[in-house]
Amino acid sequence: MSGKRNAPSVIIGYGHAGRDLHHRALRDIAGGNPPVIAVDPRPAEVPGGQWVPDVRGAVRALRTSGHRVPDAVFHVTVPPDAHRDCLERLLSVGARHFILEKPVAPTVQETAHLVDLAEVTRAVVLPMSVWPNSRVTEAAGELVASGRIGEPVAYHMEQSKPRFRRSLQDRGHASAFEVELPHQMLLALHLAGPVAEVTASRGWDLPLPSGRLAGLGGAEVGLRHRTGVTTTLHTDLSSPVRRRRLHVHGTEGTVVADYPVSGDDDFGQVRIAGSSVHRVVQDAPLTRFVARAYAHFRGEGPAPHGDLALHLRSMELIDTARATAFREAGAPVPQEAA
Repeated sequence: MSGKRNAPSVIIGYGHAGRDLHHRALRDIAGGNPPVIAVDPRPAEVPGGQWVPDVRGAVRALRTSGHRVPDAVFHVTVPPDAHRDCLERLLSVGARHFILEKPVAPTVQETAHLVDLAEVTRAVVLPMSVWPNSRVTEAAGELVASGRIGEPVAYHMEQSKPRFRRSLQDRGHASAFEVELPHQMLLALHLAGPVAEVTASRGWDLPLPSGRLAGLGGAEVGLRHRTGVTTTLHTDLSSPVRRRRLHVHGTEGTVVADYPVSGDDDFGQVRIAGSSVHRVVQDAPLTRFVARAYAHFRGEGPAPHGDLALHLRSMELIDTARATAFREAGAPVPQEAA
């Protein structure tokens, strides 16, 4: 894979995700300011790199610096409803290696199209999959594999936080099913395998002093996997505290894994309930995902966990769970806001 060892980075969309997440991860990996081309219609300061207003400018900048477009890694961090057009445009100029910000598309149908597009063009599209690539997840998996808790029989995942102000100011999500549950669903598929059925689903309103925001208070989903293992996903967006926690219940014990709850402190903890087994883990899963992606592009390792097909299945299950919850409540199913 000639030319990939120092593959140039192009970030398409230099807003919060591109600037504060993807570019920061690249700087953490490099231990400095690696050369980056940032594409955005708005002029931007790019530490260690350069700004260009469009894809044409990025192609020109790559060629000027002696790089081939197929050797570059393109970080697609534009809004999800622009992912399809952006990928098609980049493919047309020769791009073949992509890191795609989540959610990969606004609908199941659009996601299915991206799966087909990647297959037809033989492009490598790696969707951002944070928790499946977390060191906390890996440490929890090692404890389960050690046999210390026997055979796993049930998983319980919770991602809760107070989200009052953001829910009032940002109507980008129509219900709690689109906020934290997609992260949990992806992790459930990664840990416990394919899902046979959604066994239960409910959502509730967000209480406020002035009333209630329909469907934005939280959600809970029950799954039965093909192996017979069950999973419960829970998110409370009126919680007074932040919590990102995984329980793996086995026939002989329980693993409890606590993920970092914010960028302020990048340490998680993994323990076996009721025992002295306790491990503190430094965890920066987004940076780890990006590092693994670049190694894969260079031919030096497997792709990060969580491919496009897994994201598609996760979205299908979220759609089913949301429809089930609102149908049973006798309410119209809210659609993701554009």
